[in-house]
Parts: sequence; C-alpha cells; structure tokens
Amino acid sequence: MNVSRICQGAFRGIIKRNLYIENYQKLLINSRRFHQTKTQLRQISTVNTKQLHKEDGWVKQMLKKIPFFNVEKTRLMAAAYFLYENIADRVNYVSFFEELDVPDTFYSWFVITELHIWMISARIMAEGDNGRHLRNFLVEALWNDVGQRIKKLGALSNPSVAREQVKQLSEQLQAALIAYDEGLQSDDTILAGALWRRLYQQGDVDPRSLEILVKYVRKQMRLLDHLSMETLTNAKIDWVLLNR
Repeated sequence: MNVSRICQGAFRGIIKRNLYIENYQKLLINSRRFHQTKTQLRQISTVNTKQLHKEDGWVKQMLKKIPFFNVEKTRLMAAAYFLYENIADRVNYVSFFEELDVPDTFYSWFVITELHIWMISARIMAEGDNGRHLRNFLVEALWNDVGQRIKKLGALSNPSVAREQVKQLSEQLQAALIAYDEGLQSDDTILAGALWRRLYQQGDVDPRSLEILVKYVRKQMRLLDHLSMETLTNAKIDWVLLNR
C-alpha cells in the first residue's frame, strides 16, 4: 500500500472540495446579482452587503452541520500544508549545516524545521481561533512529513523504537516552543540559551554561531510581524539569508 500516494490523494481531494464549495458560494451571489440587474434596468447590482454576508453565513452554517465540510478549517488546513511546503522548499538547510557547524542529520533537520514552524506560530497565534487552528495544522503537517522521512530512513524496521523516538521528539518540541516563546519576549541571552539547548543539545558551540542565529530569528520575526494573515495563508513568505 502506497501510504504517501493515499495521503496526497486525500489532500488533493480536500482542496478540490474546498474549491467546489467556494465556487458554489460565488455562484449563489452571482445569481442574485443577475436577477437584481434584470429588475433594475441593467443597473449595477445594489444587493445589500449585509444581506450577502447573511447568505454566506447561512451556507457555512449549513455546511458546518456536516463535520467534513467545515469550510474555514478546510481552508486553514490547506494553507498550513502550503506553509509547511514553503519551509521545506525555501529554507536553506545547507547554510544552517555549514555556517552554524551543525551536522547534517535527521535531528538537525527536525530542529531547524521546528524553529521555522515556531516563528510562524508565534506570529499567527495573534489571530485568535484561526491562528490556533492554522498552528495546529502546521504541526500536523510536520508529523506527517516526519512519518514519511522515518519510513525512507528504514527506521520502521523496528516500529516500537521509532514510536518511542517520535514520542521523545514530540515532548521536546513542546518544551522547545515554550523556551523559544520565553526567549522571544526576553533579551538575546535568554533566546541564545534556548537555541543552544535545542540545536546544540548543550554541547560545545562557537559563540558567533549563536549570535548569527539570534540575529536571524529577530530579523525574521520582525518581517513576519508585518505580514497580513492573508499573506500568511497564501504561503507568501520570504526567508532571510542566515548570515545577513
């Protein structure tokens, strides 16, 4: 059974259904405008904006009665997976390995990815429930990718060991997110300590590497803070160069 193909097919199906729902809503609105135009001698539709919002809300309420068709959550789920692809495709992992003297290992890949997920999460959590849902789906995308990578690495030859390692990563991730949050709200020393414990596992490190990393996080967070929620959900994020 090709698990990856099944997951991809299911995800494409969710997106298609989401697009179908959006097109259906547009069709309802366009139909109302068409009839309004006919009765008003081809003038531009004067359909009350509040009425459109009311109709749109009614459609969503009806769809929400069917758990699968939660339009907003489905849209946020798609946005989260595209955001995750943005991290995987556009972050220069090689520069982290080389400039920060980090070994090219699965653990290093994980903590670098985790760091970028945290930065996006720190920004979107200011958006209320939508931000929280987007953050949760983003973490879900990470674990799906972890599962695929573990499979490719052959770690599933011993499933119990793989499960235990993933469990440990999950616990460490929760602790790292809390430490990063504290560092973001504190001075550079606290943030550097959180990065040192996570990325270097409290081992030997060149202080200049931590300085580069702290500056990178601060600069990237300033850029993210100026992005709108629409830009974020469209996965339009540019990651700054590490040593700039």
